[in-house]
Amino acid sequence: MKRVKLITESNFDMEMVESEKDKSLYIMGIFSSAETKNRNGRVYPKNILEREIEKIQESIRNKTCIGQIGHPEDTPETNLEKAAIITEDLKWKGNDVYGKARVLNTPSGKILRNLVDDGVQIGISSRGLGTVNEDGTVSEDLQILAWDCVSHPSNKGSWVNGIYEGKDFTIPEGNIHEPSEGEIMKLYENNVSELKKFLGNYRKSKTTIN
Repeated sequence: MKRVKLITESNFDMEMVESEKDKSLYIMGIFSSAETKNRNGRVYPKNILEREIEKIQESIRNKTCIGQIGHPEDTPETNLEKAAIITEDLKWKGNDVYGKARVLNTPSGKILRNLVDDGVQIGISSRGLGTVNEDGTVSEDLQILAWDCVSHPSNKGSWVNGIYEGKDFTIPEGNIHEPSEGEIMKLYENNVSELKKFLGNYRKSKTTIN
């Protein structure tokens, strides 16, 4: 057992693209970067980030690389009841990792789509476990878990540092549990009624505002 911190990095220079084929909404852009000091003063060595991007390809193939709106606060794992996006592709271009994530047809995915339709700026933020050296270099024990959608805070650096880097998690050596497709579908089906309720309230609020 060891003590690690939830490490998050955010990027807001993202492109929202709607598929002409099936009207699916995608988030595309730089998901992670290596060998450069980010706004939080951290540097991801490329060999470590390459290792993690390679490891998470299995999760992408299994359709379990799921993110939510905002980072989870009490656990490093994705809360499936808040599932909003699924990362479908990650590719290296120089020291940047370009990603593509599809917005899910879930209650949180519907909320995300409505936020985009209303002009809210959405960013992508990596979520991982590990430790950081005194010079800001991310250590070998990094484990990237997923990418989440986040809003555009007024003070990006302090917002991330203040909320997430202050949390410690005790985890067993080994991998975090990845949800099966059956678990995902069960939770989605259980949330259909909540989705209908949300959409009804959303339409009422839009009518009131107008």
